[in-house]
Formats: sequence, structure tokens, C-alpha cells
Amino acid sequence: MTDKKRTTLRAATAAAVLLVLTLHAPARAQTGGGDGETLPTRSGVLGIHRVGDESDLKWELRLGRRTVLQTEGESFVHFEAFFPNLSQGEVAIVSFNSGGNACPAQFRVVRVVSADRVEVSEEFGDCADSPTITLRQLPEEELTIGFPGYYQLWQSQEPGFRKPPPATWVYKKGVLRELKPATRRKG
Repeated sequence: MTDKKRTTLRAATAAAVLLVLTLHAPARAQTGGGDGETLPTRSGVLGIHRVGDESDLKWELRLGRRTVLQTEGESFVHFEAFFPNLSQGEVAIVSFNSGGNACPAQFRVVRVVSADRVEVSEEFGDCADSPTITLRQLPEEELTIGFPGYYQLWQSQEPGFRKPPPATWVYKKGVLRELKPATRRKG
């Protein structure tokens, strides 16, 4: 292979990797002051802030200086994805990680409608810490958050083990709902 072809191949590979990374998370959070991550919104900065010291495991989600969620018991909290240009408002998917492996992560959807209106969903997920997040814009705008069906490796060694089905949640018009897996009919 010639040097010119090798250089072209490297450039194409780098471009493909950059494209995949860009498509995976539409907007990346920035670290803010060692406290946590921040996202710029039209209504102010949405930020994750540790409360107390590391051993307290307490966190706040704030829009500007206003606290919109307080939580405790998580070792890590971070923005998984951010969609700043949705018709329903700016939407962030936030991951709450326990630091363990019994149930590594749960998630919440945070919708910033205005400086005075921030909606935070209940926790959801199947404990897996790497969901697939998809934005569909037609026929109506919706986010789909899919999980692979979480289980611990030791569970697969148990007699009669059945892998759990994938779990999917849909966020549409400010409402989060779980899609139930289809049941198989016997016969």
C-alpha cells in the first residue's frame, strides 16, 4: 500500500470515528468547576453538583442557582445525552450510577421548558448502564431509550436461567412510558 493510500485511509477512518461519536450523543456535557457536569440551555446552565464531600453521596441538579432535583446514594451522576433543539423543550437524559454491580445505573429525563419550568421524570431503566438513545422526529418527535435486558453474569449460571427481555421507554410530549415486551402465545 502506498503512503498516499495509507494517509487517505487513516483520514477516512478518523472521519468515520468522529461521525459515530457525534451521532451517539447529540451534545456533550462539560465539566464545571470540579463539581459535576454542566449543559448550556436557553434558560440558563443546567448543572450536576455534589453536595457535601464525596462520602456523602448527595447530588443536586440545578438550573442556574435553582435546585430542581436532590438525590443521594449515587456514586456518580452524569449527563448521558442532551437534545437542545426539540419542539417540546430542551431534554437531557441523566444517569445515576450506584458504583456497584447489583444495579449499576438508573436514569431520569429532564426537560427544560423555561427558567421557571423544569420537569424531571421518575427513575427508570433495567439497571444496565449503557442505553441506546434514539431521536425520532417523524411522524411525531419522540425519544426512545432502550436497554439490553440486564442481568449479572453469575445469574446465567443458575439452573433454569432465562435472559431478561430488552426494556424500552419512550419519551413523547413530556410523558415517559415503558413499552411492554410482546408476550408469546402458547400453542
